[in-house]
Formats: sequence, C-alpha cells, structure tokens
Amino acid sequence: MTETNATEPSSHHLPAVLQHPHSRSVQLLLESRLPARMAWVDRDGRPQVAPMWFEWHDDSLLMSTFAGSRKLADLIDGAHLAVTVDTADFPYRSIKMSGPITTEACTGLTDSYHRASRRVLGDAAGAAWCDALAGRDQVLLRLRPTRASASDMSSMPFMTAPTGDR
Repeated sequence: MTETNATEPSSHHLPAVLQHPHSRSVQLLLESRLPARMAWVDRDGRPQVAPMWFEWHDDSLLMSTFAGSRKLADLIDGAHLAVTVDTADFPYRSIKMSGPITTEACTGLTDSYHRASRRVLGDAAGAAWCDALAGRDQVLLRLRPTRASASDMSSMPFMTAPTGDR
C-alpha cells in the first residue's frame, strides 16, 4: 500500500454540514456500512452511478477503485463527482456532496480500502476479503466536497406529530 498522508491540510472551504462537530445523522451515515453512490458523467456525456465503499477522513471522502477499471477513463484529476450516502428505509436519511476529485495510483490495496472493508464486512471477513485481493493495485479517489447537504426525515414535523394529527 502506498498512500500519501491523508491528513495533509486542505485550503478549500468545507461545506458547513461536513464540518465538525457533525450532526448525529451525518455522523451515523459517515460511519455506516452503507455504500456511497458515486455519480459522474462519462466521456460520451452519459450519466453513470456506482456503489462504492468509502471512508470519511478529515475533509475528504476516500473511495478506492481497481487499477484498469472502466470508470478510471472518466475519473481524472479535477473531474467532478456527486455522491450520496442514504438509507433505504423510511424515514430516509441522506448526505449529498459534490466537488472535484484527485486520484492517486497505489501499489496494492489502499489503506482506506482495508479500513472500509473491515467497517462493512467486520474485522475477520474484511481481512479475508482483502487477502483474497492481494496483488491487485488500486487508485485512491479523494473527493473534497465543495457542496453538501444532509436530510433527516425523522425530524420532519409530520414525523413527530401525535398519531391523531397525521
């Protein structure tokens, strides 16, 4: 794994919803086992969406993809992405973010991918998954959001109204 220091300072303005301290809803989503749904426009102008394991670190959403994957033809430094992490069950919670990415070719699996696999699959299964992928190289995608919003429908007035008032 060869990944640069993920804690290097950033000069961009992080949207308020992603600044510390995070709301409880945002924190739960960023620590969840849910995939990020990454959207971009390919070179032919067609929209694309892919589920991605992710890790939130400091001011960036980190996602890893395998070297040679089709999406890398479109995902070059400076490309813009939109990402959502959202729940499937009502009342819905979501966080949406967008901005430019940087890419970093890595030898082997990225540290971020190892951490995300343990978060999603559990320690033992995550380690086994990564062991099975040993020898494959990845590219780290770093999204530093310039726009973001969060939604938590459980806090909507109609969700908290007494049953007889609905």
